[in-house]
Amino acid sequence: MPVAVEADHALAHRLADGNLAEPYARKRGEVLLRSNDPRDKVKIVTNFFSAPNDLPTLRQGFKIAREIAAQPPLERFRGAEMSPGPKVKTDAEIDAWIRKTTITAHHPASTCAMGIGSGAVVDPQFRVNGAEGLRVVDASAMPDLVSAHINAGVLMMAEKASDIIRGRSPLPPADV
Repeated sequence: MPVAVEADHALAHRLADGNLAEPYARKRGEVLLRSNDPRDKVKIVTNFFSAPNDLPTLRQGFKIAREIAAQPPLERFRGAEMSPGPKVKTDAEIDAWIRKTTITAHHPASTCAMGIGSGAVVDPQFRVNGAEGLRVVDASAMPDLVSAHINAGVLMMAEKASDIIRGRSPLPPADV
């Protein structure tokens, strides 16, 4: 799941604010059942910063964003840094700020990864392994994260699943 530093807390200036994102975060979260009661909400465990490179990558991105914002051509657009503020300078201070303000990028994916083999939750026909009559057709079935907005990928998956469920043959290749 991608992580982002919440925009309201990012390098905010008079006419701009920044948003740091790590779309290839190495950590993997999980979605767990709280109980056997289907009415209970699931438990989402993000595991932010559980992989060793996640925090240093965001810290480096923060430093680059701060350096870009300080460039002379941007001076007329720039006000005082609002968050975390100019007093936050050391790696430890930056890390603390990042930990405090990090949120998901609201594009959770790959929590029920499709594939073949014992680690796959969903098979190539979108059927949940070990459950009869249940399919997953959304971003959670993506085997891995995409480096763009997930909407187009989800639409493609839905079209493919629709054809599979309805027993339709794939379209022939287009000559473009």
